[in-house]
Amino acid sequence: MKSAFKSDIGKKRGNNEDFCYADTDNGIFLLADGMGGHQAGEVASRLAVEEAYTYLKDRLPQTNDEKDISKLLVEALLKAHDAVNKESKTDLNLMGMGTTFVEMIIKDEKAFICHVGDSRAYHLQNGIRQITKDHTVGDYLVEHGLMKREDVPPQKWHTLTQAVGVSENIVPELNHVKLKPGDILLLCSDGLTDMLTDQEIEGIIQNHKEELKQAVNTLIEEANRKGGKDNITVVLIEV
Repeated sequence: MKSAFKSDIGKKRGNNEDFCYADTDNGIFLLADGMGGHQAGEVASRLAVEEAYTYLKDRLPQTNDEKDISKLLVEALLKAHDAVNKESKTDLNLMGMGTTFVEMIIKDEKAFICHVGDSRAYHLQNGIRQITKDHTVGDYLVEHGLMKREDVPPQKWHTLTQAVGVSENIVPELNHVKLKPGDILLLCSDGLTDMLTDQEIEGIIQNHKEELKQAVNTLIEEANRKGGKDNITVVLIEV
């Protein structure tokens, strides 16, 4: 297994509120996209990743059962949620800060994913498939038949229904996928997916799959070329 990752400020933002971490040796991959004024978003995303990583790294070696791995991911995400929420109450500048969060553990030819918000996980195996579901008002309205996709106002696609640290109660979503040698997994913030279609993302990864670092750089360069309206963070893992 190998990985590459990068976070970029983009073309429009004054600071980078995304944060990610890849521990290939232990199969732990984390990505967060923060929100909040006065640079609080970048505090939230970094704190969430650091808190969850510490929790996962300490306990993963003793965790083998699939149900226990999923439980561990939920516990780590809730730990991150509590830490961000608690920190937001220590400083007026941090009040109301929060973050999307997607966690992935790769173990025994499976990827286990837990997330809250609209940062995404994808699986590339005979094409590209989005694993996670965006937790946005737009997705909620469509999923529950309240509006047709084409009628949803653009801002609703960026209004989160839950986020780490800021929601009173969060309900982390769990997924897992079986892996084959040569599969590629992608974690990314919406700074990538707002600028590039899934097919464009797949094409770039396939064109550079022999060199993951180049694939990461090209994805970010192309997102910036198309406007770079938000911070862009990409984590690629090859099994």
